[in-house]
Amino acid sequence: MAATRAKRTPKKRTPAKRKTKRKTRRSAAKKRPAKKKRPAKKKRTAQGSSRRSAGAGTRRPRAGGGPVTTNPPGNNPAPGDGSLGPSGIRVRMYRVGFGDFFLLSLRTAAGPKHVLIDCGVHACDIKTIHEAVTHMAAETGNNLALVIMTHRHADHISGFAKCKDIFAQFNVEQVWMSWFEDPKDQDAAKFQNSLAMVAQQLKMALAARSGPEDDELHFMAENVTGEALPLGAAAAGDGGSNGVALKVLHGGFKNQVPVAYYKAGDVPTLPKDLVDAGLKAQILGPPHDLNLVKQMSGKNEEYLAAYDPDVAAPVQPFDPSLQVKGENYPPAAFQTYGRKVIEHSVADSQPDMLAAKARQADNTLNNQSLVVLFTFNGKNLLFAGDAQWGNWENFLYGGKIGTGQNNLTDASRKILSSLDFYKVGHHGSTNATPKDALEAMREGVVAMCSTQPGCYGSSKSGTEVPRIPLLEAIEKKSDNQLARSDQIEVKTEAGTVAPPSDDVGALGKPFSAGDGYIDYAL
Repeated sequence: MAATRAKRTPKKRTPAKRKTKRKTRRSAAKKRPAKKKRPAKKKRTAQGSSRRSAGAGTRRPRAGGGPVTTNPPGNNPAPGDGSLGPSGIRVRMYRVGFGDFFLLSLRTAAGPKHVLIDCGVHACDIKTIHEAVTHMAAETGNNLALVIMTHRHADHISGFAKCKDIFAQFNVEQVWMSWFEDPKDQDAAKFQNSLAMVAQQLKMALAARSGPEDDELHFMAENVTGEALPLGAAAAGDGGSNGVALKVLHGGFKNQVPVAYYKAGDVPTLPKDLVDAGLKAQILGPPHDLNLVKQMSGKNEEYLAAYDPDVAAPVQPFDPSLQVKGENYPPAAFQTYGRKVIEHSVADSQPDMLAAKARQADNTLNNQSLVVLFTFNGKNLLFAGDAQWGNWENFLYGGKIGTGQNNLTDASRKILSSLDFYKVGHHGSTNATPKDALEAMREGVVAMCSTQPGCYGSSKSGTEVPRIPLLEAIEKKSDNQLARSDQIEVKTEAGTVAPPSDDVGALGKPFSAGDGYIDYAL
């Protein structure tokens, strides 16, 4: 800041124009010493400084431009310390990389009660989830009123496997999952087994080749099954790490927990203390219609470029009877271009079927997401998991669009127009927040997006995650009240620091930051 003053001091020749700015600098200078009188906050001040530098001179997505607000060191919110907002609500988003880990805390007569919504990371794992789960255990006193698994992707449940020893010490009152996890539902079991088989086949096929985007496709396939386990664990029947996580969710807590499976329209059963405190919940998704669940996208509803990665089938310009192998051509056929060059050119012109299948498997699982609307003390909070088009379509229009369902239903419009908080779907992916949904949301709705750029897609093809035009639209709708998990630095398991992502700007109001998490109290 001293360098800034040195540049501006000589400009006193135009007093009429600079008078207000000098006053502003004096006012700011008077406030700064107060911040410097907090020596214990050196680490957090450095963090704030790095955030400001990360956001300096950037254009998008800023996600709020106000000053960084943090909790004093050694004073991270604890149960009963008044850290909940005026309405008795706090939403906490942990930074873990590309994954979701949210803790909803509510004021009740029995003290703060906590709802855990997903706990996982996969691609772009920044190695912080163990510390985050440890922190959450201390925050909650190893007690959770409700655990919600939106869907079985690794980036939403791997934390239950990685930290199973910690979760084994938790007392949990209830667990919620989507109907796709119900072992008594034959359609669900068949559907999940088919997806797992496709994912395993994809992993084997991808292992046999090496293309420019194969790492991303491997992440997609592995996200369905979880990371591979040592042979002993696999032989014990756990399969991938997702199998371990599911075992924890079904019976790996300290107590025996009832598990409920819900679909859109079901009336869920809440823990008694939450009911007595006035909490209400609506299940908005997923639908019990496999045709809707398989529907990945509604192109007119997406913040998408012209490129479409979801290819239905490869182009076959010639009938199979007319197709021959390269060795059947005489040498003269390859005088201008070599055989390998021609074969590669033909192959490159065809849609990548492995890529299409990997995306289809990944997106189908996203569409199984349990979508929950919570209402507490007059505030409405929507947690959408990774719901994609078919899931949203059922909620927004009451069924498949184009079959008489062309407008938002009165119910969906009423819900969206009264939202106070929105957990951005699928880490800011292009096909997880439809335009109609965002346009119907209340102006000034507060939003949080757990994400990490550079894991999936590319801006060149309009498929980057998070999708920049989508985040810009959310920021506009929220009046710059959008928080991204990657706006804060966090210490990793190795003791290094994962800095904020480039060009994300500083964390602003109404959010505050702690060691590895962002809070919104309302």
